[in-house]
Amino acid sequence: MSSILTKNFKVLLAKQIYDLLDLSANSYLPSSRKSYVYAVIGKQVAWTNENTPPAVLDDDNSINEYYRDAIFAKQLSFDDASFVVSRINWETGTVYNTYESNTNFYVLTTKDQVFKCLDNSDGANSTDEPEVTLSSTSLEEPYIETSDGYKWKYMYSLTSTQKRKFLTDEWMPVTNNKFVRNAAVGGSIDIVKVINSGNNYANGPTQSIITVTGDGTGAILKANVSQGHIQDIVIQERGSNYTFATLEITDTGSGTNANAIVSIAPIDGHGYDPVYELGATNILFTVNFESSEQSDLPTNNDFRRIFLVRNPYTYGTTTLATQNKYSLYTRLSVSAGATTYSLDETVFQGTVSSPSFSAKVVSFISNQLYLNDIVGTPQTNLPINGTDSEAIRIVNSIENPELQLYSGKVLYIINNVPITRSDSQTEQIRFILSF
Repeated sequence: MSSILTKNFKVLLAKQIYDLLDLSANSYLPSSRKSYVYAVIGKQVAWTNENTPPAVLDDDNSINEYYRDAIFAKQLSFDDASFVVSRINWETGTVYNTYESNTNFYVLTTKDQVFKCLDNSDGANSTDEPEVTLSSTSLEEPYIETSDGYKWKYMYSLTSTQKRKFLTDEWMPVTNNKFVRNAAVGGSIDIVKVINSGNNYANGPTQSIITVTGDGTGAILKANVSQGHIQDIVIQERGSNYTFATLEITDTGSGTNANAIVSIAPIDGHGYDPVYELGATNILFTVNFESSEQSDLPTNNDFRRIFLVRNPYTYGTTTLATQNKYSLYTRLSVSAGATTYSLDETVFQGTVSSPSFSAKVVSFISNQLYLNDIVGTPQTNLPINGTDSEAIRIVNSIENPELQLYSGKVLYIINNVPITRSDSQTEQIRFILSF
């Protein structure tokens, strides 16, 4: 038995994940189907080897550890994700494949326009960069032909926002153009290639000697004949709804041996759904942690882990979290003192040998002690000790996390090299989910 997981199935899986970010759908979906996805950052304590993060483990104990190391969660929406494909810049002197090959068949131009190749002039080098302008070329045209003989289908253009958030050296975002989409003709005949020009056909610019046989309708092709040879075939009507088509070339005279083949558009038409047409089986997420969030998210420490969690609860409840951001640390307000706690150190209440409470320091700012990796329950009016700094302060008040640890379903996990925060900049975190 032979089997294969198709590109379309992988795209479908990617779309289902992408659709989880549709916050507007939550207003009419029942509670059991609502979806809120959060990017969670954590793990401020250094790896054993900072240049080589450990492998991610997907077992219950490890997932629980990831929650305990968590610091902050930020909600994701459609604006934070994009389908992406491998970036292929148009370069002169390159041979591009036609779209039927599924490899190296689309390009991103210097004008931020995306095209896919319908005809590569029998494998010639591409030397003329494709371009469309509203003043000279309609976006609804089946294709544009460049001086090197290539025929390109315009798909869409990247906006400045898409470039800033989702365009990298390796990846480029996939979107659609509504005018191209509306003009797409499913199963049309857009490209005809003459394989053999034949002999002794009646000369003329539009000879009616071609019959199209297939399961679609409406295609009308004419032949340009010179010196008895069919030089090229003119598509007067593209037709629609073809899934296969063959050409029969007949001549009232003595013409013989001519042969041509057709390329048929996808079932929805070229440009209707670039995600499927370009095979976008990857989603790129971009999450910004801004300096303005400093009051909720300390900036004086780094982090090493990002994970996605769907439908976590607010702290101490079984109510879905719906707000834009949540803390996952415990914050203690402590008394003033001369010695400060050190980042990443262990703090405790009770004794070193038998603590009643212990945690790791995420941050210590203005007598506010931010903690995660908590064991036990902190108590007010008792000292809390730093194992490395030897700081001792009295706990005045306790603020619990805003998000319930261990709630929701973790979808994706990344162990990363350290990412350093700063109170004067926005940290943009990008990561790829591939199918």
